[in-house]
Amino acid sequence: MRSGTILWLAMWAAATWLGGCGEPPLRISGPDAVLPKDDGSPGFLDRISSAPDVSENDAMRAVLMLLDGEDAAENFQQRVRTLADRKIVDRTWRHDADRSVTKGKLAYMIYQACGVPGGVMLQLTGPSQRYCLRELQYRGMIGAGAVTSRVSGMELVASMGRADEYRQTGEVPDVLKTGED
Repeated sequence: MRSGTILWLAMWAAATWLGGCGEPPLRISGPDAVLPKDDGSPGFLDRISSAPDVSENDAMRAVLMLLDGEDAAENFQQRVRTLADRKIVDRTWRHDADRSVTKGKLAYMIYQACGVPGGVMLQLTGPSQRYCLRELQYRGMIGAGAVTSRVSGMELVASMGRADEYRQTGEVPDVLKTGED
């Protein structure tokens, strides 16, 4: 290779790494997944609360309801795109409508949706599932568990209630906290 070609490739690689080539494409499985008809807020919460675990589709719907009071999306793909555009979900994640949501993903979404000020690691590294979960556990917004733990329906409902209170008042009252240290 000529030195000019190598220099051009090096500059292109540096520009790509530093500036990026735009947003990474969203990786979505089950983009047309829909929720049951007539599944408004009370029906949704009732259905979810007894579920042993919650799908990414349902979790994203809950986050949209937290942010906007409703979920106007017609399918999973629209939910993902809406949340990705608002920087509530990371564009590099693999999104699957039927996969159980993990505590890490839920914590990341709640952290971003609520604008929680993070601790030192979040300030230095930016949001990640691990540190968002640790921050929300510290604040009593999400119960104990690993980043990869599945979220039960009742845990999702409780976490959304705490997140809603945080969005309105800037804190989670002791009576709503998980009680786990």
